[in-house]
Amino acid sequence: MKKLLYTLIFSLLLTSVSAQPPEGRRNRPNDQEMKRDHQSNRVNMEMFKIKFVTEQLSLTPQEAQAFWPVYNEHRDLVRSILKDKKENEIDLQEALLNARKKMALALKAILKTDARVNDALKVDREFYKKARTEMMRRRGGPPPPPQGS
Repeated sequence: MKKLLYTLIFSLLLTSVSAQPPEGRRNRPNDQEMKRDHQSNRVNMEMFKIKFVTEQLSLTPQEAQAFWPVYNEHRDLVRSILKDKKENEIDLQEALLNARKKMALALKAILKTDARVNDALKVDREFYKKARTEMMRRRGGPPPPPQGS
């Protein structure tokens, strides 16, 4: 009777161990799932950014309609500058400064005041700071250092 019980327990144990996936493949998404998640995260991040910028700058619908094409053109210009001039730091910084000046001139006609244009130039940094803080909070990382005043 004991032999039968031990044999039954051993066979159940053996069956449950062999039913587990191999160590390296547990819960790993495939490449297509990872790409789809990455694209979904990027779209969500863009939507949050649009909402954040619109609220921070208090854009009216007419201002937003004129603001976003200028903003997107500036973003594309910055990406191309970062790609093309990454070897020479002086040229890179000079090109980025000229791009910001060009954006400021274009935004002056849309936002009307220098204070709002200045806020528009700073809003990217604020968004990324907020996004970084939120990601750290979700991952359980250390809180960001307090901002001195």
